[in-house]
Amino acid sequence: MTSSCGADSPVREVLKSEAKRVQVSAIRAATRRTFTIFAAALREIFEESAYERFLAREQVASSPVAYRDFLRETEDAKARRPKCC
Repeated sequence: MTSSCGADSPVREVLKSEAKRVQVSAIRAATRRTFTIFAAALREIFEESAYERFLAREQVASSPVAYRDFLRETEDAKARRPKCC
């Protein structure tokens, strides 16, 4: 049997709906965090983040010339790394 909270509304019903709201909110937050991490990983994989860091470091706007310079710098860095095997 449910008790009344004084305003003729059952206490148990209020607690259940609040718990559902909290659960949905937690699921939404976890989904958003997961998507954010996934998007950041894709940006790293496809070197978008590295290009943005290059633009900030060089203090230039994105352009074909800036992207060419970024690619040259990236290739130079890869060529200097010691080869394994």
